[in-house]
Amino acid sequence: MNKTDLLEYLIETSSAMTRCDMDDAILLHFDLVMENYRQKPLFYKNLLKYDRFMVALSLLSFNYKDHLVPLSKVKAFCQERGYLSRNSLDSYFSFFFIAGYMQVRMHDEDSRQRVFKPTGAALCETTRMIKSYLLPSQLIVPYDACLKDVWESEDMLRVFFHGFAKLLEADVMLDKLLPEAKWIMNRDGGHLPMLALYVDSLRKDSIQAGYKVSTYIELSSRLGVSKTHIIRMVREGELHGYFKCHKNTVELLPAFLDLVRRTMAINFSVARISLKLGMGDSEFSDKYPRAKSLLGL
Repeated sequence: MNKTDLLEYLIETSSAMTRCDMDDAILLHFDLVMENYRQKPLFYKNLLKYDRFMVALSLLSFNYKDHLVPLSKVKAFCQERGYLSRNSLDSYFSFFFIAGYMQVRMHDEDSRQRVFKPTGAALCETTRMIKSYLLPSQLIVPYDACLKDVWESEDMLRVFFHGFAKLLEADVMLDKLLPEAKWIMNRDGGHLPMLALYVDSLRKDSIQAGYKVSTYIELSSRLGVSKTHIIRMVREGELHGYFKCHKNTVELLPAFLDLVRRTMAINFSVARISLKLGMGDSEFSDKYPRAKSLLGL
Protein backbone atom coordinates (compact mmCIF):
# COMPACT_ATOMS: atom_id res chain seq x y z
CA MET A 1 0.00 0.00 0.00
CA ASN A 2 1.21 3.51 -0.82
CA LYS A 3 0.73 6.51 1.45
CA THR A 4 -2.62 7.47 -0.09
CA ASP A 5 -3.98 3.94 0.31
CA LEU A 6 -2.76 3.72 3.90
CA LEU A 7 -4.32 7.07 4.76
CA GLU A 8 -7.66 6.09 3.22
CA TYR A 9 -7.59 2.71 4.97
CA LEU A 10 -6.87 4.32 8.33
CA ILE A 11 -9.55 6.98 7.90
CA GLU A 12 -12.15 4.41 6.81
CA THR A 13 -11.32 2.09 9.72
CA SER A 14 -11.40 4.83 12.37
CA SER A 15 -14.58 6.37 10.92
CA ALA A 16 -16.29 2.98 11.08
CA MET A 17 -15.30 2.67 14.73
CA THR A 18 -16.73 6.09 15.64
CA ARG A 19 -20.08 4.97 14.24
CA CYS A 20 -20.11 2.11 16.77
CA ASP A 21 -20.53 2.18 20.53
CA MET A 22 -16.96 2.70 21.72
CA ASP A 23 -17.55 3.28 25.42
CA ASP A 24 -16.80 -0.26 26.65
CA ALA A 25 -13.59 -0.30 24.60
CA ILE A 26 -12.49 3.07 26.01
CA LEU A 27 -13.24 1.93 29.56
CA LEU A 28 -11.21 -1.26 29.09
CA HIS A 29 -8.29 0.61 27.51
CA PHE A 30 -8.22 3.11 30.36
CA ASP A 31 -8.27 0.33 32.98
CA LEU A 32 -5.50 -1.64 31.24
CA VAL A 33 -3.20 1.38 30.93
CA MET A 34 -3.94 2.57 34.46
CA GLU A 35 -2.99 -0.87 35.78
CA ASN A 36 0.53 -0.31 34.40
CA TYR A 37 0.50 3.40 35.24
CA ARG A 38 -0.13 2.80 38.93
CA GLN A 39 2.95 0.54 39.14
CA LYS A 40 5.27 3.09 37.46
CA PRO A 41 3.53 6.49 37.55
CA LEU A 42 6.63 8.63 36.90
CA PHE A 43 7.69 6.46 33.97
CA TYR A 44 4.30 6.43 32.28
CA LYS A 45 3.54 10.07 33.07
CA ASN A 46 6.44 11.00 30.80
CA LEU A 47 6.32 8.10 28.33
CA LEU A 48 2.69 8.75 27.38
CA LYS A 49 3.23 12.35 26.31
CA TYR A 50 2.45 12.08 22.61
CA ASP A 51 5.84 13.14 21.21
CA ARG A 52 7.78 11.01 23.68
CA PHE A 53 5.54 8.02 23.00
CA MET A 54 6.21 8.42 19.28
CA VAL A 55 9.97 8.43 19.93
CA ALA A 56 9.67 5.16 21.87
CA LEU A 57 7.59 3.60 19.08
CA SER A 58 10.07 4.84 16.48
CA LEU A 59 12.96 3.18 18.33
CA LEU A 60 11.11 -0.13 18.35
CA SER A 61 9.99 0.16 14.71
CA PHE A 62 13.51 0.86 13.43
CA ASN A 63 15.00 -1.90 15.57
CA TYR A 64 12.54 -4.58 14.43
CA LYS A 65 13.12 -3.58 10.82
CA ASP A 66 16.93 -3.67 11.16
CA HIS A 67 18.60 -4.69 14.43
CA LEU A 68 21.83 -2.99 13.29
CA VAL A 69 20.27 0.41 12.59
CA PRO A 70 22.41 3.18 14.14
CA LEU A 71 20.86 5.09 17.02
CA SER A 72 21.82 8.29 15.19
CA LYS A 73 19.43 7.38 12.35
CA VAL A 74 16.48 7.12 14.72
CA LYS A 75 17.53 10.39 16.36
CA ALA A 76 17.64 12.14 12.97
CA PHE A 77 14.22 10.74 12.05
CA CYS A 78 12.59 11.88 15.31
CA GLN A 79 14.23 15.29 15.02
CA GLU A 80 12.98 15.70 11.45
CA ARG A 81 9.44 14.77 12.54
CA GLY A 82 9.65 17.38 15.29
CA TYR A 83 8.99 14.95 18.12
CA LEU A 84 11.79 16.25 20.35
CA SER A 85 14.85 18.48 20.05
CA ARG A 86 18.33 16.99 19.62
CA ASN A 87 19.24 17.60 23.26
CA SER A 88 15.92 16.22 24.50
CA LEU A 89 16.41 13.10 22.39
CA ASP A 90 19.89 12.57 23.84
CA SER A 91 18.44 12.85 27.35
CA TYR A 92 15.55 10.55 26.53
CA PHE A 93 17.79 7.87 25.04
CA SER A 94 20.08 8.13 28.09
CA PHE A 95 17.06 7.62 30.33
CA PHE A 96 16.08 4.43 28.50
CA PHE A 97 19.66 3.17 28.84
CA ILE A 98 20.08 4.05 32.53
CA ALA A 99 16.62 2.73 33.44
CA GLY A 100 17.42 -0.63 31.86
CA TYR A 101 15.06 -0.42 28.88
CA MET A 102 17.70 -0.19 26.15
CA GLN A 103 21.12 -1.71 25.51
CA VAL A 104 23.66 0.21 23.44
CA ARG A 105 26.92 -0.98 21.88
CA MET A 106 29.34 -0.11 19.09
CA HIS A 107 28.39 -1.02 15.53
CA ASP A 108 30.28 -4.10 14.31
CA GLU A 109 31.50 -2.37 11.14
CA ASP A 110 31.72 1.28 12.22
CA SER A 111 32.99 2.12 15.71
CA ARG A 112 31.71 5.69 15.31
CA GLN A 113 28.13 4.43 15.33
CA ARG A 114 26.08 2.96 18.16
CA VAL A 115 23.44 0.29 17.72
CA PHE A 116 20.75 -0.53 20.25
CA LYS A 117 18.15 -3.08 21.22
CA PRO A 118 15.26 -3.08 23.70
CA THR A 119 15.72 -5.13 26.85
CA GLY A 120 13.34 -7.79 28.11
CA ALA A 121 11.84 -5.27 30.53
CA ALA A 122 11.13 -2.88 27.66
CA LEU A 123 9.48 -5.61 25.61
CA CYS A 124 7.22 -6.59 28.52
CA GLU A 125 6.04 -2.98 28.91
CA THR A 126 5.60 -2.71 25.15
CA THR A 127 3.51 -5.88 24.95
CA ARG A 128 1.18 -4.64 27.67
CA MET A 129 0.78 -1.25 26.00
CA ILE A 130 0.02 -2.69 22.56
CA LYS A 131 -2.52 -5.13 23.99
CA SER A 132 -4.19 -2.25 25.81
CA TYR A 133 -5.21 -1.08 22.33
CA LEU A 134 -5.72 -4.41 20.57
CA LEU A 135 -7.93 -6.03 23.22
CA PRO A 136 -10.41 -3.13 23.54
CA SER A 137 -10.68 -2.67 19.78
CA GLN A 138 -12.01 -6.22 19.59
CA LEU A 139 -15.05 -5.02 21.54
CA ILE A 140 -15.84 -2.54 18.77
CA VAL A 141 -15.33 -4.85 15.79
CA PRO A 142 -14.50 -8.50 16.61
CA TYR A 143 -11.21 -9.78 15.24
CA ASP A 144 -10.82 -12.34 12.56
CA ALA A 145 -9.60 -15.53 14.26
CA CYS A 146 -6.31 -15.23 12.38
CA LEU A 147 -5.62 -11.83 13.96
CA LYS A 148 -6.40 -13.16 17.42
CA ASP A 149 -3.89 -15.95 16.88
CA VAL A 150 -1.18 -13.39 16.09
CA TRP A 151 -1.60 -11.16 19.11
CA GLU A 152 -1.55 -14.21 21.35
CA SER A 153 1.65 -15.55 19.76
CA GLU A 154 5.33 -14.88 20.43
CA ASP A 155 5.49 -13.21 16.99
CA MET A 156 3.18 -10.41 18.08
CA LEU A 157 5.72 -7.62 18.63
CA ARG A 158 7.69 -8.41 15.49
CA VAL A 159 4.54 -8.59 13.36
CA PHE A 160 3.10 -5.44 14.92
CA PHE A 161 6.17 -3.28 14.43
CA HIS A 162 6.75 -4.47 10.87
CA GLY A 163 3.26 -3.13 10.15
CA PHE A 164 3.53 -0.04 12.34
CA ALA A 165 6.75 0.93 10.54
CA LYS A 166 4.76 1.29 7.30
CA LEU A 167 2.31 3.74 8.91
CA LEU A 168 5.16 5.59 10.59
CA GLU A 169 7.08 5.95 7.33
CA ALA A 170 3.93 7.20 5.57
CA ASP A 171 3.47 9.74 8.40
CA VAL A 172 -0.23 8.99 8.88
CA MET A 173 -0.21 9.16 12.66
CA LEU A 174 -2.65 10.86 15.04
CA ASP A 175 -0.88 14.23 14.88
CA LYS A 176 -1.58 14.38 11.14
CA LEU A 177 -5.12 13.00 11.22
CA LEU A 178 -6.29 14.87 14.31
CA PRO A 179 -3.85 17.72 15.09
CA GLU A 180 -6.34 19.39 17.42
CA ALA A 181 -5.78 16.55 19.92
CA LYS A 182 -2.09 17.32 20.50
CA TRP A 183 -2.75 20.14 22.99
CA ILE A 184 -3.98 17.57 25.48
CA MET A 185 -1.99 14.50 24.35
CA ASN A 186 1.38 16.18 24.92
CA ARG A 187 0.77 16.84 28.61
CA ASP A 188 1.98 14.76 31.55
CA GLY A 189 0.16 11.44 31.38
CA GLY A 190 -0.53 11.81 27.66
CA HIS A 191 -4.11 10.90 26.82
CA LEU A 192 -4.92 9.56 30.30
CA PRO A 193 -6.08 12.89 31.82
CA MET A 194 -8.39 13.28 28.83
CA LEU A 195 -9.77 9.76 29.30
CA ALA A 196 -10.07 10.22 33.07
CA LEU A 197 -12.59 13.00 32.51
CA TYR A 198 -14.52 10.94 29.99
CA VAL A 199 -14.42 7.71 31.99
CA ASP A 200 -15.52 9.43 35.20
CA SER A 201 -18.60 10.71 33.41
CA LEU A 202 -19.38 7.26 32.05
CA ARG A 203 -19.00 5.55 35.40
CA LYS A 204 -21.03 8.14 37.23
CA ASP A 205 -23.78 7.97 34.58
CA SER A 206 -23.40 11.70 33.99
CA ILE A 207 -22.30 11.68 30.35
CA GLN A 208 -25.78 12.66 29.19
CA ALA A 209 -26.10 15.39 31.79
CA GLY A 210 -22.63 16.56 30.83
CA TYR A 211 -21.06 16.67 34.28
CA LYS A 212 -17.97 15.09 35.78
CA VAL A 213 -18.22 14.56 39.50
CA SER A 214 -14.61 13.82 40.51
CA THR A 215 -12.69 16.69 42.05
CA TYR A 216 -9.36 17.99 40.76
CA ILE A 217 -7.66 16.47 43.80
CA GLU A 218 -9.14 13.02 43.07
CA LEU A 219 -8.02 13.16 39.45
CA SER A 220 -4.52 14.43 40.24
CA SER A 221 -4.05 11.74 42.90
CA ARG A 222 -5.18 8.97 40.56
CA LEU A 223 -2.95 10.11 37.68
CA GLY A 224 0.09 11.13 39.70
CA VAL A 225 0.02 14.66 38.31
CA SER A 226 -0.46 17.90 40.19
CA LYS A 227 -3.84 19.48 40.86
CA THR A 228 -2.51 22.57 39.05
CA HIS A 229 -1.80 20.43 35.98
CA ILE A 230 -5.41 19.24 35.86
CA ILE A 231 -6.80 22.74 36.43
CA ARG A 232 -4.66 24.20 33.63
CA MET A 233 -5.75 21.43 31.27
CA VAL A 234 -9.43 22.06 32.01
CA ARG A 235 -9.09 25.83 31.69
CA GLU A 236 -7.26 25.52 28.38
CA GLY A 237 -9.92 23.09 27.22
CA GLU A 238 -12.55 25.66 28.11
CA LEU A 239 -10.85 28.12 25.73
CA HIS A 240 -10.95 25.44 23.00
CA GLY A 241 -14.68 24.94 23.57
CA TYR A 242 -14.39 21.51 25.16
CA PHE A 243 -15.49 22.30 28.72
CA LYS A 244 -17.51 24.66 30.85
CA CYS A 245 -16.07 25.17 34.32
CA HIS A 246 -18.43 25.42 37.29
CA LYS A 247 -17.57 25.83 40.95
CA ASN A 248 -17.02 22.17 41.76
CA THR A 249 -17.73 20.38 38.50
CA VAL A 250 -16.70 20.41 34.87
CA GLU A 251 -19.23 20.22 32.08
CA LEU A 252 -18.04 18.08 29.19
CA LEU A 253 -19.25 19.66 25.96
CA PRO A 254 -20.12 17.65 22.83
CA ALA A 255 -16.89 18.78 21.14
CA PHE A 256 -14.86 17.10 23.88
CA LEU A 257 -16.83 13.86 23.72
CA ASP A 258 -16.28 13.82 19.95
CA LEU A 259 -12.55 14.53 20.39
CA VAL A 260 -12.15 11.59 22.78
CA ARG A 261 -13.98 9.16 20.51
CA ARG A 262 -12.13 10.26 17.37
CA THR A 263 -8.78 10.13 19.17
CA MET A 264 -9.35 6.64 20.48
CA ALA A 265 -10.79 5.41 17.18
CA ILE A 266 -7.57 6.47 15.44
CA ASN A 267 -5.42 4.88 18.16
CA PHE A 268 -7.36 1.61 18.02
CA SER A 269 -7.24 1.65 14.21
CA VAL A 270 -3.48 2.23 14.10
CA ALA A 271 -2.93 -0.76 16.38
CA ARG A 272 -5.27 -3.00 14.43
CA ILE A 273 -3.97 -2.00 10.99
CA SER A 274 -0.36 -2.35 12.15
CA LEU A 275 -1.05 -5.98 13.01
CA LYS A 276 -2.71 -6.62 9.66
CA LEU A 277 0.06 -4.91 7.68
CA GLY A 278 2.68 -6.85 9.60
CA MET A 279 0.99 -10.12 8.77
CA GLY A 280 1.09 -9.20 5.12
CA ASP A 281 4.83 -8.46 5.23
CA SER A 282 6.96 -10.81 3.15
CA GLU A 283 8.63 -12.17 6.30
CA PHE A 284 5.30 -13.45 7.62
CA SER A 285 3.19 -14.01 4.49
CA ASP A 286 3.83 -17.77 4.45
CA LYS A 287 2.95 -18.09 8.11
CA TYR A 288 -0.22 -16.00 7.79
CA PRO A 289 -1.52 -16.69 4.24
CA ARG A 290 -4.89 -15.03 4.95
CA ALA A 291 -3.28 -11.64 5.59
CA LYS A 292 -3.87 -10.35 2.06
CA SER A 293 -7.57 -11.08 2.23
CA LEU A 294 -7.75 -9.26 5.56
CA LEU A 295 -6.18 -6.23 3.89
CA GLY A 296 -8.57 -6.46 0.96
CA LEU A 297 -5.77 -7.26 -1.48
